[in-house]
Amino acid sequence: MTTSRLLALLVLSVIGAAPAPAGDRCLQGTSVLTDQRALATLRADEDSACPCTTTGGRSAYRRCARAVVNAAVDGGSVRRECKKTAKRDVSSATCGTSDETCGGSRPTKPGADATCTVRSASSCHDRGSTQSTACAAETHCSDVVTWTAGTCLDGRQAGPWHVGARTTTFTKPSVVDPMATRVLDTVIWYPTTDTGPIDADTGAILDATVDPSAAPYPIVMFSHGNCSFPEQSKFLTVQLATYGYVVVAPSHPNSTLPECLAGTNNLVRSALERPSEITSVLDQMLAANDTVGSPFFGTIDSSRIGMAGHSFGGWTTFKVASADARFKVAVPMAGDPVPPPALTVPLLAMTGLEDTFVTPASVVAAYDAAVGPKVLVEIEHAGHFAFSDGCIPGHSDCNYPVTLSQNEAHAVVLRWVVPFLERYLRGAPRLEGFFTAAPPPGVQVQSQL
Repeated sequence: MTTSRLLALLVLSVIGAAPAPAGDRCLQGTSVLTDQRALATLRADEDSACPCTTTGGRSAYRRCARAVVNAAVDGGSVRRECKKTAKRDVSSATCGTSDETCGGSRPTKPGADATCTVRSASSCHDRGSTQSTACAAETHCSDVVTWTAGTCLDGRQAGPWHVGARTTTFTKPSVVDPMATRVLDTVIWYPTTDTGPIDADTGAILDATVDPSAAPYPIVMFSHGNCSFPEQSKFLTVQLATYGYVVVAPSHPNSTLPECLAGTNNLVRSALERPSEITSVLDQMLAANDTVGSPFFGTIDSSRIGMAGHSFGGWTTFKVASADARFKVAVPMAGDPVPPPALTVPLLAMTGLEDTFVTPASVVAAYDAAVGPKVLVEIEHAGHFAFSDGCIPGHSDCNYPVTLSQNEAHAVVLRWVVPFLERYLRGAPRLEGFFTAAPPPGVQVQSQL
């Protein structure tokens, strides 16, 4: 990894969180972020002190965990306003029992809270307007509600596949100067069953075999931001591949990190070239899908194509998805289209409310202009770099603990992107409730489905 790329991926060191104001209700007002962090630390302490097994039974686990809660409250690491919340978390855990969490969502009732109970898997079934799902992977109902909206799809957790990656170079004629050639260094992530060492730059197994067992897979094109590079958001691109997506990220000459460091970037030129760079690489990937002997032969579903990107890549996402009918969903993150297009494909627009590069109002305007289905996610305490692996040290958008850490922000981003693609690109109708349920603390959501 080059020194410049390493510097681009630096994340601020963790420092102590500021105390929350007294009087706020738990997870409300100005105390939301402090309470979330305190409760997460408390859960880790409970897990350490009280193993989540059937040994001793559920009552033994509860006695142990409640003692940890009391000690945290008495010691001041958890606010007294959060004591009941913490004890409810203990009471709704599966620890000490063979029962499972049973998530419930009500997609026909927008704004309804997700629900969860602990019961046997055989008794977890739909009731009236509530769709119920057994969540074998979740041990606490609070996680089922917060992270899966009662659907049991937790985007933070990896999917069933290992991830392979290939780096390749595509070329195409320039739009501005047809006699010139655009060289697009591209990274491709995909599902594999191979095992092996993980390459640090791609976060995947280099040149692994694409798993043919569940092919063809949906394909998602990813466009990097200005002064960036294809691997800028591995937290997302690698995660999508674990769920069975082929994710393709070309470089965009005139707006890459090395060019910005050298002072040779040209945003106007890049803006003119970017949309055709995405569509050209897609054309070449689909040609590889039809070519015997290609590592991607027969593995890509040309009817399920998505577009995503961050910052300048979010702008690119709007441009491409509004002009090329092959794209079935759009996921722009901190993208500012000027003027905003009236997108007709499903849209998930995301922004951090502390963004100092792209104003959240411009993202809202793009959401308002879209026809729908559409979802707008505004993340509190998040800046412009919530959607990338790296953050500029010392920048106000990377001001932990005032803003979210990268890991905290990434968890929220995955919470929305994974189920959105599963619902609107792969076609899982039972995930509708994910986007109609009341959002968790720290996130503001609008939707029109």
